[in-house]
Amino acid sequence: MSVEDAFAVLAASREGVPVGHVYEDERRFEIRVLEPPTRPSAEGIGDLFVTTHNSENIPLREVLTLSEGEGPTAIRRENRRRAVRVDVNLRGRDLVSWVSDAQRVITDGVQLPTGYRIEWGGQFENFERAQARLAIVVPIVILLIFGMLLWMFQNLRLSLAVFALVPLSLAGGMLGLVMRGMSFSLPAAVGFIALGGIAVLNGVVMASDVRGRLDRGVPIDQAVTEGCANTLRAVLTTATVAALGFLPMATASSAGAEVQRPLATAVVIGMAISTFLTLFVLPGVLRVLLAGYHPHEAVSDDESAPPNSLVSPSHA
Repeated sequence: MSVEDAFAVLAASREGVPVGHVYEDERRFEIRVLEPPTRPSAEGIGDLFVTTHNSENIPLREVLTLSEGEGPTAIRRENRRRAVRVDVNLRGRDLVSWVSDAQRVITDGVQLPTGYRIEWGGQFENFERAQARLAIVVPIVILLIFGMLLWMFQNLRLSLAVFALVPLSLAGGMLGLVMRGMSFSLPAAVGFIALGGIAVLNGVVMASDVRGRLDRGVPIDQAVTEGCANTLRAVLTTATVAALGFLPMATASSAGAEVQRPLATAVVIGMAISTFLTLFVLPGVLRVLLAGYHPHEAVSDDESAPPNSLVSPSHA
């Protein structure tokens, strides 16, 4: 007899052997012959008979070793390889930190046999792919922000002064995550991008007012003081509207809150901190970087260039 003969008997006892179909109008039903064991146990399966090539019937227990144990109810395959999936539903904890702890525990305490490997998929796999994209997108966004500032102000020092608010605002958003016990995640990264844009907008409003006063010949100290005071209401209004808009997401507890809270927390708390830094740090940065500013100063800020190399006042 062959191994296939024994497996055919096992298949007949568990799922039946297909022998044909029955048709009722347009409906088709498969017919299977089932030979269940007398007892649902290893001993009962061993009492089943298998036919040899000599047409002799012998019990399965004489050609097989049968035992009972625990195992998967179905065999899954991925890329033509057997796979066992373990699903985890998290509550009250972020995904990244849990996976990091689980990977450390498995690495230290689980010895995999030869030919086995572990893959972390699901939302964590999506997060890794998005994180790889962000590693490309974020530097491009930062360069675009600085390029737009340089194009708008046509002045390197003014652009640097406003751009200095970006790392300050990101530090405020990270502090907000730490205060609420949250880890960095993809939604938080999106919140950081929005936070940096709002901080730059406030800096542009303040720096434009200060520059306008300098172009009219106002002394640097007076221009910075009056310009920052004049734009105080606009800066506070922008920050308050943005923070209040994200506040319901920051306090959400319904389905999807694990995605909303990190994003909104980075914006709300980061906006409060970045606004404070904008009002108190940016004036000092402007005062330092704009010392010796001239209304006709070109974008190159090349101190070694001759005076006639600067652009005309109408294009400054």
